[in-house]
Amino acid sequence: MHIFADIKYSLHALAAAKSRTFLTMLGIIIGVMSVLAVSSVGLSAQQLILGQITSLGTNLVGVLPGASQENGPPPIAFGIVITTLTREDVQALGEIPNVVGASSYVRASDSVSSRENSVTTTIQGVDETYPNVENFSLAVGSSGGRFFTAQDVAAFGRVAVLGDTVARKLFGDSNPVGSSIRVKNIAFDVIGVAAKRGSAALQDQDDQIFVPSTTAQRLLLGINYVTFARVKVDTAGNIAAVSADIKRVLLRRHHINDPDKADFSVRSTDSAISILGGVTGAIKSFLLAVTAISLLVGGINIMNIMYVAVRERTREIGLRKALGARRGRILSQFLIESAVVSVLGGLLGVLLGVGIIMLVAVAVRHAGYTWEFILPLSAVVTSMGIAVGIGLVFGMAPAITASRLEAIEALRYE
Repeated sequence: MHIFADIKYSLHALAAAKSRTFLTMLGIIIGVMSVLAVSSVGLSAQQLILGQITSLGTNLVGVLPGASQENGPPPIAFGIVITTLTREDVQALGEIPNVVGASSYVRASDSVSSRENSVTTTIQGVDETYPNVENFSLAVGSSGGRFFTAQDVAAFGRVAVLGDTVARKLFGDSNPVGSSIRVKNIAFDVIGVAAKRGSAALQDQDDQIFVPSTTAQRLLLGINYVTFARVKVDTAGNIAAVSADIKRVLLRRHHINDPDKADFSVRSTDSAISILGGVTGAIKSFLLAVTAISLLVGGINIMNIMYVAVRERTREIGLRKALGARRGRILSQFLIESAVVSVLGGLLGVLLGVGIIMLVAVAVRHAGYTWEFILPLSAVVTSMGIAVGIGLVFGMAPAITASRLEAIEALRYE
């Protein structure tokens, strides 16, 4: 019964000084809100990234130029250009048993124009095997056209397949197949339009055009290497064996005897998901540690305000002791008061955190991404528990100070 009476008394005391109570709770509110928002948004972002990588295909093996640690990012992730991977290497990978297809990738970003419009987009140089490697198809109907052939690639064909977004920006609702576009003042015949694909790996798959890899190398970029390659395996069970074969073939082609000196990296979809999961998890943990500092600041604020409350109510404490209140009773009263402040701040923080999570979800979905609304119950319970714990821990010193006041000295306090 004493506990309920103390809670009721604490609520009255806090209501009597609303502004000070709110400022006292502010650190807890911000802390709980931040922890909850970071936890939820971090999980949703992780699911978005991993889901988009999976959407590219689960039986893919990526080959990137430059050596890297087994679980570390390749040099290309840091913008380092390495020229050791060639189209001939990729063609050799396509002949490995259990490989469905292998394609070179050469990427650039440039202005693409039709007669009426111009747009800056991604130019993707790929091989004729690209549709077999990735989840790619042409638009349904007469507007779909065709993809380029091995002859187009061998002859440095000036042909292009447009993504849905680029096709609409350049030609509106008209059929672009048979029209002409210009890239770096070089004319390309539009032979096809890709079906809508949405976003994958945080890139709009419809905002790009496809040209033969040889054409991109010689005419657009003036290079003789490829940015990276992807190999599609027939079944997931053969990924490990194919990855080993890829390493063996490239080591032989690059005349490297020591596997530890390989100038390339091989990554399967599963390993990429594992690496990205670890990276995003580490980032989320770091952000949680940073946001948790605000909870510590809130605890210090509670302690300071409770010391002020003890001074303001010194005569009240003396009167209660003179009437027979024991030290434990005074101690529990002030501890409960600091805990009530923490609980109220935590509840407001949860409400604001949920609001922020919902706003982020709406904004990301509006941008065209598939975003899951994830509100981890464990984060809510943990943040509330930490908030209450902080209130009790930082309220302990003022409560002890109040309980140790002598009745006579407290009544004399002015």
